[in-house]
Amino acid sequence: MLVISAMSELKTVSLCFASLNCKLKQENICEGKGDISSYKHKILLRVKMTTCDALQRWFRLPERLVIFTFGLLLSKGMMTYVLANLMTFLTDFWNLNLKEAAAIVNLQEGLRNMLQILVALCIDACLGYRWMLILSSVLYSTGLGLLAFSVPQYFFKNEKVCPLEKVQCFKKLKHTPFWEGLALLIAGGAAQVIPLYSLSFEQTKVVRVPEHSEATKLKVACCLCKVRIGGWRQLQQRIIRWFCIGFMMLGTITSVYGFISFKRKWHQRFLISAIAIVIGLLWFLCGFPFYGPRRLQPSPLSTMLSALIAAARKRHLNCGGNLEQLHRGNAEETLLLTDHLKWLNKAAVKESLADDNLTMEEKRWRLCTVNEVEQTKLLLNIIPMSATFILYGMVKSLGNSFFVEQANSMRGGIPIVVFQMIKGFSKGLVKSGYKMVFEKRIRRIKRQYSDGVKIGIGMLASIICCAAASSVESQRLKALSKEGLSNDPNATAPITAFWLVLPFFFLGAMEGLAGDGIQDFFGHYAPDSRRYGPVFTSSLTGFGTVLNIGFLSFLDYYSKSRYSVSWLGDNINQSRILTIIS
Repeated sequence: MLVISAMSELKTVSLCFASLNCKLKQENICEGKGDISSYKHKILLRVKMTTCDALQRWFRLPERLVIFTFGLLLSKGMMTYVLANLMTFLTDFWNLNLKEAAAIVNLQEGLRNMLQILVALCIDACLGYRWMLILSSVLYSTGLGLLAFSVPQYFFKNEKVCPLEKVQCFKKLKHTPFWEGLALLIAGGAAQVIPLYSLSFEQTKVVRVPEHSEATKLKVACCLCKVRIGGWRQLQQRIIRWFCIGFMMLGTITSVYGFISFKRKWHQRFLISAIAIVIGLLWFLCGFPFYGPRRLQPSPLSTMLSALIAAARKRHLNCGGNLEQLHRGNAEETLLLTDHLKWLNKAAVKESLADDNLTMEEKRWRLCTVNEVEQTKLLLNIIPMSATFILYGMVKSLGNSFFVEQANSMRGGIPIVVFQMIKGFSKGLVKSGYKMVFEKRIRRIKRQYSDGVKIGIGMLASIICCAAASSVESQRLKALSKEGLSNDPNATAPITAFWLVLPFFFLGAMEGLAGDGIQDFFGHYAPDSRRYGPVFTSSLTGFGTVLNIGFLSFLDYYSKSRYSVSWLGDNINQSRILTIIS
């Protein structure tokens, strides 16, 4: 459909060019003008105008502009396993001990997720999606470039691995561009997720065609077919969405191939990813003239902040006598104030008749509508309930840290990306299976959303995941002990790595069910803040990941003070933390 539409547009443009050429020749013959340069200038000017008009008409539909995000989606797929295996780069190449490497990886992942709330506020308040995507791509590519030149071979002659002691390696790492690159990577990664998703997948959401809509005739090439009203647009959105998924999958496959081909070449991995982002950014900039003006929109978080400040400034008011003077955004708003969190109701009460004459900027921090106050109450109610979701982030952080080290220290020579692909496959499979088997039945029986059930099953999968990982770790340590290799930090356990298929499968199931359920929970509980559901979910996950650093530090301190031995250890073979946590 896209190709046919584009070809028809190009055919129209070529016909316009031919007619313009003939018309201009006739004008020059009639007027007796023989200036060839002037004639060519007119031709070029009108050609440019006609081409621009034709392209503007073709890109008038927002889903067609998604084409310019394909390059960044490809680079996003290529980045999938680069950041997921940062633990290997720190332990195997920079020779850091397990505690330091896990702290760096968890801090990077946690901050990258937590900062998405600030990114969402900046997008809504000033930058917009397009400028934020450009800024994030610049930060991301620069950070990866700095990481590419922080590999040990640039600081130790002919050495691909840090030859010093673990403490000295960490000190040497401080004098490399690794930390600057990591900071830019965190900022760029946090800033890229929201605008890239909004400008790609969000624009291709297929709206269902009304069941009772009449069929209309549509000519495709030489064929005449009948579709319901809006059917061709729906088909176009589906095709572009498939292309989005295809480019991300192509990037992921490229990443897997890169990890298998460049087994111990992190410089190439970082550098290729940075170049891919730059190329994707250049392609995105090609479509910049076809985007409309920047559209800013109110943020539910800024609305909540305004309501809290307005209520605090009016804390001296007696609401009993002023409830008749409620501020409503428009005449159609009939929502009433509830008694829950009654102190917030003061934010919607007019102090005097002069409040009607306030400007929007003055009114922002002094007066809110009834709808804004009730929306703030919903968001405040979510906070204590959402605190229980932090555990999800703590369990998820194990997948990119200890599970990676566990897989690298087992026999079989299976690349870690194979297990991570199993995790991604199970995530999509379990999510789709739940929708087909459970979700519709629960809605039909209970006549309500099934977010709680989905989250509960997801957390049950996390328990099974931890139990399976603990069992595998016990078998791995026993195998090392039998061979007398318990104190060898570089020893590979004589046990096949295929035992890790089960932990990674249930880790993916947990992410598919609990992560998706938490996101749906925010959307269903606070409908006005639905688009912030993924942001809230990522922020909670990030907070749980950062909290895991403190939890591991506490266990390390407790084990040293109580048993004079660290449960964490300097490497995975000396560590018992995975068995204890599970």
